[in-house]
Amino acid sequence: MRIFWSKSRELLEYIPKRIKEKYWLVIIKRRPWVKRAFWGIVIFFTLASAGSYYYIFRYVGDLKDDNGQLLDFSEQSQAGFKLTSYVYADNNETIGRFFQEVRDPLKLAEVPEQLKNGLIAAEDQRFYSHPGVDLPAVIRAVVGNILRKFNIKYLRNSGASGIAQQYTRLYYGDKIKQFYTREHTLSRKVKEARIAIQLVEHRSRDKIIEDFMNMIYLGHGVNGVAEGALRYFGKDLRKDELTLREIAILVSMNKSPSLYCPVYHKPNEPIIDGKEDPEATQKIKKEYEAESAKEIIRLTFARDRYNWVLERMLDEGNISKTEFETTRFKKDEPLDSDLIRLKPIKNPAYGYGNRMVKEFLLSRGVSEAQLSEHGGFRIYTTINTEVQNIASEEFEKHLGSLNEGLKQEDKINGAFVIIETSTGNILALSGGNNFDETQYNRAMASRSPGSGFKPFTYAAAMEHYQKGFFDKICNCPFTRIWGEGKIWAPQNFREENPVPYGYIDLATGLIRSINLATLNLAMSLPNGAQSVVLTANSMGVRGNYGVVKDSDGNVWFRRPGYDGNGGGLEVGLPTVIGGSDVNMLELANAYTVFFRKGIYLRPTLIKEVKDSYGIKTIFKSDAPIAKEVLSDKTADKMVALMRAVTKIGTAKISMRDIKQQVACKTGTSNGPKDVSIWCGTPEIVIAFRFGNDDFSKIIDLPTYMRKTSGSINTQVTGGWVAGPLARRVIDRIYENRNKVEFSEQVENYLNELTQRYSDKN
Repeated sequence: MRIFWSKSRELLEYIPKRIKEKYWLVIIKRRPWVKRAFWGIVIFFTLASAGSYYYIFRYVGDLKDDNGQLLDFSEQSQAGFKLTSYVYADNNETIGRFFQEVRDPLKLAEVPEQLKNGLIAAEDQRFYSHPGVDLPAVIRAVVGNILRKFNIKYLRNSGASGIAQQYTRLYYGDKIKQFYTREHTLSRKVKEARIAIQLVEHRSRDKIIEDFMNMIYLGHGVNGVAEGALRYFGKDLRKDELTLREIAILVSMNKSPSLYCPVYHKPNEPIIDGKEDPEATQKIKKEYEAESAKEIIRLTFARDRYNWVLERMLDEGNISKTEFETTRFKKDEPLDSDLIRLKPIKNPAYGYGNRMVKEFLLSRGVSEAQLSEHGGFRIYTTINTEVQNIASEEFEKHLGSLNEGLKQEDKINGAFVIIETSTGNILALSGGNNFDETQYNRAMASRSPGSGFKPFTYAAAMEHYQKGFFDKICNCPFTRIWGEGKIWAPQNFREENPVPYGYIDLATGLIRSINLATLNLAMSLPNGAQSVVLTANSMGVRGNYGVVKDSDGNVWFRRPGYDGNGGGLEVGLPTVIGGSDVNMLELANAYTVFFRKGIYLRPTLIKEVKDSYGIKTIFKSDAPIAKEVLSDKTADKMVALMRAVTKIGTAKISMRDIKQQVACKTGTSNGPKDVSIWCGTPEIVIAFRFGNDDFSKIIDLPTYMRKTSGSINTQVTGGWVAGPLARRVIDRIYENRNKVEFSEQVENYLNELTQRYSDKN
């Protein structure tokens, strides 16, 4: 009020100077009774107008939307804003959003008090006392607008719309077109004011300002103060404090997000290739300089607005004079780069995991509208940000190395999955290198695992037919005639030092990944390939397209458009060496059985889903039921065999001298079309797979293989291509963790194997 009256006196002194030639003003000045009569008339009409204004706005006519429906002003009526659903990692860090509008609604108690004070000071000082429309503010705005027609400066440009009226526009914007388009008409203003009066009468002021702070648009794609603080300052309003400068910036952007945005939008520098004539070049440079100057001027206006908000807070007693002086932006002071930390809305590292979260919920009956508009869910997942970030960084770098020197059409892609063995929690997942470029989820693609499937063949032989490490199996060629006279003559992978034909130890068959020995082992079992398929099924490997099933065949995860009946492991010999297509997630989870002493747990991605305020539970994942599908003896032996793979087998080069104990199986499919590695520690199972999206053969990777093996003629295999990546990821994960060891029994089995083969490998 102090500013209002001081400016009023300034106005009375200023008007005669501006328009003293007007005779009627001279008369008023020289004849006091005329002056008193003049002001009496002004006051009378002001009061009469105010009374009529309130009566009409309060009592006359029904208030309806554009469809003729009466508006609901009750406290229970839901705010008309769209809600964002948030995806959280296991440490409650936000890793994803599903939205049409980015918004994180807060309760009023969660909003910093000074942020609320700043907004009221700047937008509507009498918010808690006026009836919905601030008449003095309306009169001030009308007088100011009239005087500006005569080029008379009076106060700062200010609108008549207080918080209740602004809230009305936001709240009913989807029901009343006038509010959405912000058309400058008297009818819109009248309707807006009438609705504001009704809202204030039917709702608490606290509810109105709570909704208002959640609805306002603050630029850069975010709505509401919670997302604004996170986007611009990287702060979570539920636990972080805002500085006064940050408050002034957020409050200012409610007025105009584009004008008062604190981010310097540097114009694109012109590309001058020297071919333009000097005049054109000069024109381009001047345009660039003009755009740069325009942006600097905009930031100057923005800084003035921030200071104005602080002044208003000072006038309202929200801050002290000392706080104002130490906080305000000085003239020509650049905005501190540390103040603004524009945080991206999306993080591509979590794109594929978030897509699976969405598909999981859609398969559970949640609608797209609930996820992106109305639900505002809080989705708590098992994803571990440390593990995901390590794997994503190394995966991206590794793909760059693999594709170095290749033509675009020959470039390969891949996927990875990391699962915690003790719980079945999915810690990290990616279906490709760039989710924004292609949303094809390769972690759920049905592809041949090649030799990565062989452990299930050996597990079946050990579990159901008591085969041991040193039982003999035949590494012998054979042929089979399939339907219509097709001849199948499987071969071993070509290598420099192949295992000779003849009878070999069962352990050698897996450690050296020998196709013929594995096939003959399966044929020696009473039920042949069926035993292998049933064992794999019991461990959760089904091979159905677009789904992941549990040990009992129940669908745990389903992609949209799949019923879970297509595909499936074929009961045939090619399957025992990886000839049937499976998805990466189901196979990686099956590997956890080996590292869990033979116990199957279905995987878990979502722990629970709550409402927008984190109170009501919408969905909660059942604790996975432990089911013994292998004996602990068989499981330990399989882990020991895969430990031997890292010592004397196909992963010995990539895992040489690794500090964290690890067990692995490499995979190379026919062609090869896919290369992979499947590794485990006592805590996690980690899997990487690479291939071409069109299923074409990976002919060669000359640049990568030369750097990795020293020769461009080295064959492309899972050990060479995927092994080094798995090694780096495991090293980084355990860099700051305590190293963990396998059980004494596993290490005893490993010693048996390494001692037997120490002279042969």
